[in-house]
Amino acid sequence: MNMRPKLLLLWLCLMLAASATHATAQSAPGWGLEPLMHDLAQTQSASAHFTERKIIHLLTAPLLASGTLTYTAPDYLRKTTTSPVPEDFVLDHNTITITGGPDNQTHHFAVGDDPRIGGLVEGIRATLAGDLPTLERFYTVQLNGTATDWQLNLLPRNANLAHFIKWILIRGSQGQISTIDTASSNGDLSEMSITEDQSNAR
Repeated sequence: MNMRPKLLLLWLCLMLAASATHATAQSAPGWGLEPLMHDLAQTQSASAHFTERKIIHLLTAPLLASGTLTYTAPDYLRKTTTSPVPEDFVLDHNTITITGGPDNQTHHFAVGDDPRIGGLVEGIRATLAGDLPTLERFYTVQLNGTATDWQLNLLPRNANLAHFIKWILIRGSQGQISTIDTASSNGDLSEMSITEDQSNAR
């Protein structure tokens, strides 16, 4: 694998987020994983602001970043980092484009270039789209909490994917995601807080 997919895998691991068995829920009767996926699938488009705290085991201090997120169902996602270094990440169908960043260059990738890239992308995309079959193809899923305060834990099924990402922890309320925390297998952590715009159309 050449350097570009390696850099993409590192970026995705830092972008995302514990242990799990099978889908379970602790909430009122009638609420669980399938109703949550139904709620998430109702979002046709959304925009939000994010702040991200990255803990890198090779660095002595956390890295802080902020910017905006844009999503259009079922397979368009844009993450625009405005601070500290401008960078634009776009997932459009099965094509990924990264512009800016430390090298101030533009890079293009196909989701299928590497199974690990596909697994990471599908974990994000399937959750946003409420696509449970795809999500469970890549991850073991556990749901805890209530409809208004839930926690979705994702554990990679594939050993190659697990070599890069240890777990993903997503929190939210109803069909809105509020945080995405990720642990990479090398010990790095990413904690992202998301504030959705009130003008979003659903």
